[in-house]
Amino acid sequence: MPSGGSNNLIRAYNDFTAIPPIAAAGTVPLANGSLLGGGWSLHGVNEGTVTSLADEPGGVLSLVTDTGDNDNIAVSAGVWQPADGSMRFEARVKIPTSVAATRAAMWVGFTETLSVATPVMPFETATTTTTYNGTGGMVGFGFDSDASSVLWRFAAGDAGTALATKNKSGATGGAIGIDAEASITADRWWVFVVEVFPDGIANGYILDTAGSANADTSLRLVGSTTAALGTGDNFHATVMGETRTAANEEFEIDYVDASGSRDWSAD
Repeated sequence: MPSGGSNNLIRAYNDFTAIPPIAAAGTVPLANGSLLGGGWSLHGVNEGTVTSLADEPGGVLSLVTDTGDNDNIAVSAGVWQPADGSMRFEARVKIPTSVAATRAAMWVGFTETLSVATPVMPFETATTTTTYNGTGGMVGFGFDSDASSVLWRFAAGDAGTALATKNKSGATGGAIGIDAEASITADRWWVFVVEVFPDGIANGYILDTAGSANADTSLRLVGSTTAALGTGDNFHATVMGETRTAANEEFEIDYVDASGSRDWSAD
């Protein structure tokens, strides 16, 4: 990890307080992505909409997918490499309506494979079978309403297969991911933090302040990888929501905050 100037940390942060005021849900991401500011971009499969919510304080972004099965909408920033220094991503997200919990999927974390025009959900589950999409690495939290048990899970993968993980107690995780012990409930905020260290090992934390048996007022560790992500691979920080039916779904983001270190290599 070469050193250089004083500007080592590269941070992408947006609290969505300064996006243009929108009177109605009529703004769509461009085909090649739209800039949100703070180092973040908006993109998705087909034309979803994005609005600034007036009924939530502090700046909240509402993302609505288009109406086709597997249409999605995402915000992303990056890229960073673990080899340059630790990477960290924190986001606060909500599923505002109960139907989304039964016909949608979501991802909050880092992913190496990410198309601008046609992003693909990194982590998907049908009944009890999980698919890690793309050729690159990923680590984060996801849920999928096509799963037999619909709940948040900490998961990691690379080259289309699961990476080895362990839960907070040290028990080995499965390919389906580690249960975050936070039920999918409408209109509840969750905070997720994903850390990736220079050796490629990652941790995942959740803050669920209401409603679950493990509700708390501070972040708690859900799981860690025991196999490393590629330390020389480039990772995007991403929040993505996807519909599982021919109906649009809404997801809300309070803030996104991702950071990593600069590459000080001579070339």
